[in-house]
Amino acid sequence: MNNNFLIRKAEQKDLPVLSAFNNALALETEHRALDMQKLTKSMQAILDDERKGVYWLACDGDKVVGQIMYVLEWSTWRNANFMWLTDLYVLPAYRRKGVFKRLYRYAMDFYQARADIIGLRFYVDKSNTAVVPLYKKIGWKESNYNLWEIKKYEA
Repeated sequence: MNNNFLIRKAEQKDLPVLSAFNNALALETEHRALDMQKLTKSMQAILDDERKGVYWLACDGDKVVGQIMYVLEWSTWRNANFMWLTDLYVLPAYRRKGVFKRLYRYAMDFYQARADIIGLRFYVDKSNTAVVPLYKKIGWKESNYNLWEIKKYEA
């Protein structure tokens, strides 16, 4: 293991790892297994259409060891985009080895370089309290917005 992790954009060949990482993320953070067929179709849709999101992968040589996704949301009030970060996952054996730091730095550099993006946002499941101190430590603040939703069905 090294701490010079290469960050690259996900490609078609990464479909199995994206599906596996997102299922592991759901199990770990919300204690639920996802429908793998539906999840794989979702990952394929993202790989086929960047408007749905873009995954960046942290690699240790040829091995994918972490991921983060961003998606842009247009703000009518601000005439600019917010960049949402989501699907952050690092393999357990690679935690506390600098993978998150590299992914986060890459996302921040991308954000800073884009004049059309005026803010970063993400959401955390209320039960996932373990990550809150980390986010506070790196400068994130709780938004004044609450997230509300209506679901057609439980996914």
